[in-house]
Amino acid sequence: MELRYLCLRFHTQMKFAMRSYWILLLGLLWAQDGKALFQANCASCHAINRRVVGPALKGVHERWGGDEAEMTKFIKNSQAYINGNFKNSAYAKKLYEQYNKAVMTAFTGLSDAEIKSILDYIKAESQAQEATAAAAPSNAGTGAAGGGGAEVVSPILWVLVLALGAIAIALLITTLALSKLLRPETEASAVPSTTREGTIRKILRSRSFIGLVSVGAFIWLMNATIKKARSVGLHKGYQPVQPIAFSHKTHAGEYKIACQYCHVGVEKGKSATIPSTNICMNCHTYIQEGSRYGKKEIAKILASWEQGKPIEWVRIHNLPDFVYFSHAQHVKVGGIACQTCHGPVQEMEEVYQYSDLSMGWCLDCHRQTKVDLTANPYYARLHEQLKEKEVTVEKIGGLECSKCHY
Repeated sequence: MELRYLCLRFHTQMKFAMRSYWILLLGLLWAQDGKALFQANCASCHAINRRVVGPALKGVHERWGGDEAEMTKFIKNSQAYINGNFKNSAYAKKLYEQYNKAVMTAFTGLSDAEIKSILDYIKAESQAQEATAAAAPSNAGTGAAGGGGAEVVSPILWVLVLALGAIAIALLITTLALSKLLRPETEASAVPSTTREGTIRKILRSRSFIGLVSVGAFIWLMNATIKKARSVGLHKGYQPVQPIAFSHKTHAGEYKIACQYCHVGVEKGKSATIPSTNICMNCHTYIQEGSRYGKKEIAKILASWEQGKPIEWVRIHNLPDFVYFSHAQHVKVGGIACQTCHGPVQEMEEVYQYSDLSMGWCLDCHRQTKVDLTANPYYARLHEQLKEKEVTVEKIGGLECSKCHY
C-alpha cells in the first residue's frame, strides 16, 4: 500500500514537471519564431545594438514606457500613428524627424501575436547581449561593432531546446508507465485479449495508435494548408467560357496566323491587347462560315460589328496590380516567343492559362534565359561595356524588385 502511495505521488509530480518543461520548451520555440519574423521583416532596417536605417532596438521597451500595445499600433502603421493622437505620437514624430523622415513599412499583415513574438525576441536578445558583454568586457566593443551576439546565442538556444525536448519525452514515457502501473486490474482485464476482436479493439484504443493517427492527421493537415496557402492568387489551368467559341488551333495552328496580327499591342506596350471586332472583320467580311462551328459563331462577330458593340471577351491571364509586366520588353526586345509563357497556343482549341505566372516562375526564367547582346541593337551599347559573352537577364537587373513591382 505504501509503495502504491509513493508511486501515485511520484506520478503526480512527474505530470507537473512535464507540463512545466513543455511550457518552457514552447517559450523557447516561440522566441525562435520571433527571431524568424524579425529576420524576415525588421533586419533590413534594424539591428539590436547598432543603428542601420532605423535606430538600434536595444532598450526599445524602456523608450516606449513598456507599453507594447502602443508599440504594436506604431509597427502596424507608423505614419498613421505619427499623424494621429496616440499616447506616444509626439515621441514617434520626433523619432521620424531624427532619422531623416525615413518612412517605416506598414506591417498590417502581421498579427498582434506575431508582433508580440518579435518584441519578446528583441527583449530576450538585448538581455542576452548584456549578459555576454558583462561576462566578456574585453570583447564588448567587438561584439557591438559586429552587430550583436545572435550567432553565439542561437546555437545554445537550440541545444537547450533539444535537451528540454529529450527530458520531456523521458518524462512522458515515465508518466505513461506509471499510469499503466497504477491502473486497476479490473480495467486492464476488462477487454479480452485472447480473441481477434479483443486484440483489434485493444490496439485501436491504445495510446500509441491514437498518437500515431493524431500525428498523421496533423501532418496531412499542415501539408494541405501549406499547399492551399501557396496556391492563393495562382490560376494555372484557368479556362473561362468565352462569348464566342474562337479556336486558336484553327487560326494559329491550321492557318498559321501570327499572334501579333490579332494582339497588336504585344510589340508596342505593356499589354498584348484583346483584338477588336474590326480585326476579325478583316477576314470575316468574306469568310462567313467556319470549318468547325459553321455560321453560328461567326454570326456573333457580324452582330457585334453591325451593332457597334464590342465583344466581351473574358480575360484569362491576369497579374496582381502591384506587378509591372511589359509585353514589348519581352517580345520585341528580348525576342521571347509567345509559347514560352502561354504554352502551345497553336494546339489549343480554347486557350487556358498554361503557366502559373508566379514570382518564382518568373525569377527562374530570368536566371536561366541568356540575353543575345550581339544581334539586338537595343543592347549594342550595353554589350560594349560588358566583358562577359553570355549574360542572363539576372545579371542586367532582372531580379531587382523595382523591375516588376511599382
